[in-house]
Amino acid sequence: MAIAIDRRSLEPWQDPKAQPYVRIERVTKQFGDVYAVDDVSLSIFQGEFFSLLGSSGCGKTTLLRILAGLEYPSSGRIFIDGVDVTDLPPYSRPVNMMFQSYALFPHMTVEQNVEFGLKQERMPRRERAERVAEMLDLLRIGELRRRRPEQLSGGQRQRVALARSLAKHPKLLLLDEPLGALDKRLREHTQFELVNLQERIGTTFITVTHDQEEAMTMSTRLAVMEAGQIIQVDTPTGIYEYPNCRFVARFIGSVNLFEGKVVQRDGDEVLVETPLGRPMRMRCPQPLALGTQVTVAVRPEKVRLCAAFREEAVNQIRGVVEDIAYLGDVSIYHVRVGPGQIAEMTLANIQPRTEQALTWGQEVAMEWSPTSGVVLTD
Repeated sequence: MAIAIDRRSLEPWQDPKAQPYVRIERVTKQFGDVYAVDDVSLSIFQGEFFSLLGSSGCGKTTLLRILAGLEYPSSGRIFIDGVDVTDLPPYSRPVNMMFQSYALFPHMTVEQNVEFGLKQERMPRRERAERVAEMLDLLRIGELRRRRPEQLSGGQRQRVALARSLAKHPKLLLLDEPLGALDKRLREHTQFELVNLQERIGTTFITVTHDQEEAMTMSTRLAVMEAGQIIQVDTPTGIYEYPNCRFVARFIGSVNLFEGKVVQRDGDEVLVETPLGRPMRMRCPQPLALGTQVTVAVRPEKVRLCAAFREEAVNQIRGVVEDIAYLGDVSIYHVRVGPGQIAEMTLANIQPRTEQALTWGQEVAMEWSPTSGVVLTD
């Protein structure tokens, strides 16, 4: 799972004095009896690369269209740069949108596509030419200026669409699955290009995606959505390392979930009794009463092999290897640890080898530290 690069200079959400650039206040959107967006409130700050992440039908695209003015909320308000734009049409908002299909005009050249919005605004010809040249240079597509969309690769069309979206110098750029039409290798390369571009120009980006790795790689922060609601908002690291519920833990990456109840508290740690018969000692800052039903969530890469199994040890379980997936840089092991319970363990392939470190049917002992996971109550 890719984690976004460190951008500690962009942390206005941690400053109580900072004013959000985009403010969504209790927005709801109904289509008949269906709540596509359900009482959503969200603050996004200037210069952020913010992602709305969720599965198909979770409401993320509807929320993006509401920001663009392509849909109007059933209730709630939208503010951009302190201005209430809830009832404004798309052309009156300081916003531009890049669609998943790129929506390039097939009869126009690259240059004409980039220029189109500027002509619609009746920008003087000389200024248009300068702005188009600026965008072609910024996206490194100057040599393509005379080509038409059918003469371009997927990555080139993506750059043209982005250049057209940025040509009007919008304060806010909305991107609907911007990399969805690209193959895996090009998508990975373009993710970092898009981040670097956004940091250079300083425009606030809000993107919609169902791709977890894409959101984790590009975002300063992201919101996980489900059933029209926002479940958690945090940085990529915060979402991955500290999910606030089982849904987010399962949705972002792979995770081992162990059900149990709190039987002891010692400072900021709790002892969790599980059906596996093994006590689990975990860091848990929130106060939980004894007997509280909880779920211990541990990522597969946090689990390590034990030299030996000790009956008195905590956070140590024994099992049998059932499945192995070799991915080159890592190997993933599925280990049966109890009736109906499979644990996943990821081991890095640091040294070249012709055989797996473990084999099918092998009994193994695994462990993790009390700080290597979280205790969830939802």
